[in-house]
Amino acid sequence: MHNAERDQVMTRLSPAERDHFRRLIQDMRTQAPPSSGHRRLARQVLAAHDSTMSPALRAALEAVVARNAMGPPMGAYPPDFARTQLGTNTRVRLASFRAQQPVGLVFGSST
Repeated sequence: MHNAERDQVMTRLSPAERDHFRRLIQDMRTQAPPSSGHRRLARQVLAAHDSTMSPALRAALEAVVARNAMGPPMGAYPPDFARTQLGTNTRVRLASFRAQQPVGLVFGSST
């Protein structure tokens, strides 16, 4: 699910549904850290609260589950790539930092 689709789903929620959404997300976060079976837990929470959810709230939670399923699992190594080091012509590979130091990757857009 793309950001625009997720945003469309979220804007359909009433203020009460947004509060309910936040509480359910907080419950999921406190019940299991992201490195555990977070996707499975999300499905369990959806099933447990199915009778109390509006269709819009269910769609919003499904969007979160779909978004979380898109990325790599917690702890997985990212694919290796090379980029020019800022301010120099030196090419640097991401894998060269493995097991040495944390690396922060920042992706942006100038549009």
